[in-house]
Amino acid sequence: MEVRELTIMVGTDQPEAMTRFYGDALGLARVAKFRDPVFVASGGFIRILDHSAITGPTLEPARMQINLFVDDVSAEYERVISADPNIRVHREPERESWGGLVTTLLDPDGNFVQLLELVAE
Repeated sequence: MEVRELTIMVGTDQPEAMTRFYGDALGLARVAKFRDPVFVASGGFIRILDHSAITGPTLEPARMQINLFVDDVSAEYERVISADPNIRVHREPERESWGGLVTTLLDPDGNFVQLLELVAE
């Protein structure tokens, strides 16, 4: 199989709040050509889908995690928290046993969005 594109669709009943989180707080670039809010994440896309069958917060926030690999987790964490002091933090930046740095944020629906920094080689 040759995958030509990867899009993660995140269904919600609050697309405006999700759009502010992924666009304004995280600072992901929005792709203007789509009707739904779509954000670029390292060649893939995160699409916010206003879905009538979805209501309220996610029941299992760890089931699907969006992992965004960045160069400096601490700097990105501070930037995101400064951009929106109401961002919910599940886990502050912390060093993992494998050496990388990880922080876990919650989007408005309570989904885990992790910022990860790999170990420098």
